[in-house]
Amino acid sequence: MNIEPPPDGAAPVGARAFCLVRDRVPADVAARAAARFGLPREGAGASPIAAAILLAGADRDGVRYALDQNAFFTVELTEDEERAGDLQGDWLGAPPVEHGFYLSLTTGSAYGLQCAVLVCDELARRGVLGPERRGSIELCLHEAIANALVHGNLGIASSAKDQPEGYRVFSRMVQERLGDLAVRGRRLDVFARWGGGPGGGLSIAVVDQGGGFDTASLPAETGGSARSGRGFVFMRTLAKRVSVTDGGRCTVLHFDL
Repeated sequence: MNIEPPPDGAAPVGARAFCLVRDRVPADVAARAAARFGLPREGAGASPIAAAILLAGADRDGVRYALDQNAFFTVELTEDEERAGDLQGDWLGAPPVEHGFYLSLTTGSAYGLQCAVLVCDELARRGVLGPERRGSIELCLHEAIANALVHGNLGIASSAKDQPEGYRVFSRMVQERLGDLAVRGRRLDVFARWGGGPGGGLSIAVVDQGGGFDTASLPAETGGSARSGRGFVFMRTLAKRVSVTDGGRCTVLHFDL
């Protein structure tokens, strides 16, 4: 189900605001969010309730509406998750997370969205990102997201473009992979977190569910002859630091503000 643009600021069809008990969101989503934000999962100090928006399908207006609600989680449910049980509940007014947010989309939706633009729009709206830094941060994030979607979740190697009629072959491979429901349902997770005080930095983690890669093979410097990993060289010129973890499935971009 596609989300219609919100009329007069109302919630679009398919967007549900509620007070989320974490064990009612897909377990892998909750676990990754807890790990990235250092959230206690159980025991003393655990905070089991967080503001969230669930999306049944996602388009640009629906994602933008969800982010604008200052929820901690914005999660697109797959059809299987949508049928798994009643996830609706009362909106209890859980306070927004002031210094971070989490966005989880399926590959099928994320591939057609300008995710880097949406994330940077939200960072600007929350007063984190000024116009003087936006250009370089948005370019860097776009590269990380493109890598996660194409090379990670779709599993298409950079070498696909190096053969004869490479871009035509590449485009055909993309459409074939997006036609696989299991591949379309793989998640792209974007975690943004920033310091609360003056001079605080910004970190954005981009996580895919692909096969990963050998991070030792990444080129360390520009000007080399490597035909893969050039996107990481580009990101390193724009970010203060780039770190790759989870067997190549998580790229974290660090910026000074």
